[in-house]
Amino acid sequence: MAVVRTVLPNTGLIQPQHGLTQYEADQDANWALLDTLVATSSQQAVDLGLNGVYSGFALSTSATLVPGLTTGVLYAQGKRYAPTSAPTLAGAPAGATNYLFYNSATGFYYQASPVGATAGDALIGKVTTNATAVTAVVQGTKVFGSVAAAPTAAGDLALQHYLGRTPIAAAIQMTSGGAIWFQAARYDATNLYLVSSSGAGDVTARVVVW
Repeated sequence: MAVVRTVLPNTGLIQPQHGLTQYEADQDANWALLDTLVATSSQQAVDLGLNGVYSGFALSTSATLVPGLTTGVLYAQGKRYAPTSAPTLAGAPAGATNYLFYNSATGFYYQASPVGATAGDALIGKVTTNATAVTAVVQGTKVFGSVAAAPTAAGDLALQHYLGRTPIAAAIQMTSGGAIWFQAARYDATNLYLVSSSGAGDVTARVVVW
């Protein structure tokens, strides 16, 4: 007898075969709930624009043009990507500084701009190379991560946030005396725009972005 499988509509989960217990109605209800909840968790990243790295995906330098990269969890275009082994990357362009992004449809790519080529792309970080090797990396800022602010002059300053997109919001958390606050522009897809009360190196803060 052929096995009929029910594929749930939101996530593609396969509902267990009936006839094994006397609680099919309960099983159906539980699986329908799971299907909805899993779909909702991904949809929130789409609705709120919270694409980016949530954990892991640590970059490292390399003796070749292929940077080191660990496993992790990210959302791109609202889709979760969490490989069980380290992703395989192409080599970065030689003798250049580029940003490494992930797109849910096309995978990893490098580009000169710190802003994703497509809405919803997740920034992994910045990669600098010479002719043969990756010589320096800067980790992208995770969703709900923070950026250190240590102004060297009083007044306005622009601080790159490495989020790869315009933040949904940002919050300044002072780690010293003095004050740092937002300019009228606040932030864009590349920078945070801040004002410092001092430039003597005695004013510091963390700016949380998401």
